[in-house]
Amino acid sequence: MIHMKRVVAVAVLGVLAGCSVTPQYDRPKSDLPESWVTQAAATNDASSEWNDLFKDAELEQLMAEALAANHDLAAATIRIEQAKATAKMASSRLVPYASASVGGSRQKELNGARSLSSSDDSQLSVSYELDLWGGNRANVRAAAARVAAREFDMQTTRLVLQADVASYYFQTLALKDRLAIALKNLEAARSLMSLVEVRYNKGAANGLDVAQQRTALLSIEAEVPELQQSLTETQSALALLLGRVPQDFTIRTETLADVQPPAIAAGQPGDLLQRRPDVRAAEADLVAANADVGVARAALYPSMELSATGVVTNWITGGSSSVAALAASLSQVLFDGGELRGQVQLADASRRELVETYLQTVLTSVKEVNDSLSAVSTAERRTSLLTQTVEQAQLALRLATTRYQAGSDDLLTVLESQTSQLNAEDSLVQAKLARVNASITLFKALGGGWSAI
Repeated sequence: MIHMKRVVAVAVLGVLAGCSVTPQYDRPKSDLPESWVTQAAATNDASSEWNDLFKDAELEQLMAEALAANHDLAAATIRIEQAKATAKMASSRLVPYASASVGGSRQKELNGARSLSSSDDSQLSVSYELDLWGGNRANVRAAAARVAAREFDMQTTRLVLQADVASYYFQTLALKDRLAIALKNLEAARSLMSLVEVRYNKGAANGLDVAQQRTALLSIEAEVPELQQSLTETQSALALLLGRVPQDFTIRTETLADVQPPAIAAGQPGDLLQRRPDVRAAEADLVAANADVGVARAALYPSMELSATGVVTNWITGGSSSVAALAASLSQVLFDGGELRGQVQLADASRRELVETYLQTVLTSVKEVNDSLSAVSTAERRTSLLTQTVEQAQLALRLATTRYQAGSDDLLTVLESQTSQLNAEDSLVQAKLARVNASITLFKALGGGWSAI
């Protein structure tokens, strides 16, 4: 009769094992706009890969090197391994735990007489915790979600790394262009300085003309070392991303002039929920926190463990006998000072915090895309206007120099035209860089260049 009661009790608990106290997960609703305020002009086949975005062989090589050697990316990959190990440990609680032991004894002599007694025992123990309330399963779901979160974190690190490599690469090219412009204008200023000195020696110019042109010459010359320093620092920063020391590291490409800003399709705002790895990571962390609530709730209820022990004796000497035992134990914490309920409150508060974190991440992604689209449009207009400005500044300098040589104009007009041309050419290069950087930022904001897991 007692045996029958035990069988019934185990059967009832087996039915209860299908219960779960884990709350159902629902993705938080975020307010997304129906469309972007500004849409970038792009064809339907606009690129979604970095290597195809700018079609630059050296940049492609640098990207590959960074992905292979960057230490931050390697660390992010190792964090995935850690999360997988944790998930493996969590899964182990869903299967029985078995242990084995072997023991033996010999009694060869007793009071001067040889004994024939011999014993060799082996014992196998198996224990299994019934997942009555779904706590163990919830723990597995939480661990799996954290693996996904770390994978998305790695993809975010990868995306940021590629964007930084591209940004530093094009910044290097822009600095080379700006340095070339400064050196070109320096040579022009030196030529004009020679002309002023000739005119001064002939009495056609005064000491003020000489001083003014020498001031302009020194001013242009002072910009050169500053640009050279910026170029060195930018290439050093790029070398760091590649996992290399900065000494002897240089970019072969010499100019930004041949770079064509790409056309990038922005898609719809709702696409960000799937396209951006940081949004996916935030949601995966939220899924894990939701499962943690189930783990904490399950700890409030009774737990049951089944165990079985089997003993085999005299297996070495040839004789054998076996004994098997099955036991079930039910445990329940009666008083813990409120610790378990505190764990439930903590898990629920963590879940609610991550809801807000997720919603903020979504809003931030929308802002970044919207700002990047605006930046692309602004940079395009600015580049177009500055291109015309450079053309007019170059024309003005040629006319002013010719008139000064003919004695029709004073040196001040030439100096003003010279300064205007230098500033216009330098501003144009920076505007082109801003246009390229806006494309890079937009591509990153859209979550481009990675594959969904």
